[in-house]
Formats: sequence, structure tokens, C-alpha cells
Amino acid sequence: ADTGCTDTNAIVTCNVMTDNFSGGLLAGEAIIKALDNKGGEILVPSYDDAHSCLLRVQGLKEKLTEWNAANPEAMIKIVAELPGKADQDASKLACEDALNAHPNLGAVFAINDPSAIGAVVAIEAAKKQGSIKVVGFDGQKMGKIAIRDGRIFADPIQYPKELGRKTVQQVVKYFNGETVEKEILIQTSLYYQEDAKNDPELK
Repeated sequence: ADTGCTDTNAIVTCNVMTDNFSGGLLAGEAIIKALDNKGGEILVPSYDDAHSCLLRVQGLKEKLTEWNAANPEAMIKIVAELPGKADQDASKLACEDALNAHPNLGAVFAINDPSAIGAVVAIEAAKKQGSIKVVGFDGQKMGKIAIRDGRIFADPIQYPKELGRKTVQQVVKYFNGETVEKEILIQTSLYYQEDAKNDPELK
């Protein structure tokens, strides 16, 4: 559950995980909106050690390629992919480097909420929170609070309870001798400030 198995010797009966690629497509949609459909330069603090994070970035790139082909007057360019390590401190450093090298940066896509918070801290320290928007990924409580407070623009959010429920269902089916699907992907959804304001978890 939650992430793919990379062991080629393992027999994977069923894998239940977030559809990270389609989540990346949604992240691209949020980036386009964050840039007011006008295009611009963006940073990606990446984490290449996790297949799920690679899929998120792949989805983002596909959405931006699609956007750029249809909107050549408002191109969105990834000017840097720096190692964020899915970590707040590492992503803060990556964002600081990008801010120095790319003064026209308009947005950041961070592959999880700690990475997004790290980018936010760097942007706020540089007093550029008015001109640079951050899109995260996950829907952790820390991320939702930052979205509510206007520090993060949006997240494609995951549904861990649904992941757990589906996983237990497949385990029961397996032990009952029933056929289980090889892969079950749980969709994400975009979560904006208005969603956070109405989220009972944050009341």
C-alpha cells in the first residue's frame, strides 16, 4: 500500500496507492491558475529517490507541455529542478538558491507538504510571498493550515483512509480466495483556500 514495490524478485499480488501521475496533472492545473494563466518561471524542489514523487513531476510536466502547446504567448518554464529531498530544510535551501539565480520566479511546485513549507519559508524570508505562489502535494494537516492561511496556494490532496480501507478489502478478498486487482489507484483532488476554510478538520 501507498507506494510501489521495486523489488524485482517480489510477487506483488495487489498494490493500492495514490494515482501520483494524475495528481501531478492536477498540480500543473494549480500552477497554471497560480500564475493567472499568464505563464512564467517555476521551480521544482524534487525527490528522485521516491517513484511516487517522480510520477508527480512527470504529471506536472505533461500538463505544462499541453498548456505551452496551446498557449505559446503564456509559456510556463521550469527553470530549475533542485534536490528538495521531500524535506523542509533541504527545500528551503533549494528555494533560496533558485531565488538568487532566477529573480523572475513566479511559482514553485513542491512534491509534498514539508517541501512546500520549506519553499514558503524561503520566499517569506526574501519578502516575495506576494509574487511567488507555492503548490504542494499531500494534504497533511500542516499543508492544509498553510493553504487556509494563504501561505500555500493549493495541494492535490491524498486520501489515506481510502488507501487503508481499500488495502484491507483486498487482503480479505485474497484470504477468501477471491480475485484481487493487480493495481488500485486512488485519485487525488485539488484543495484550495476556500476548501480549507470549510474543512471540519481545521475547525
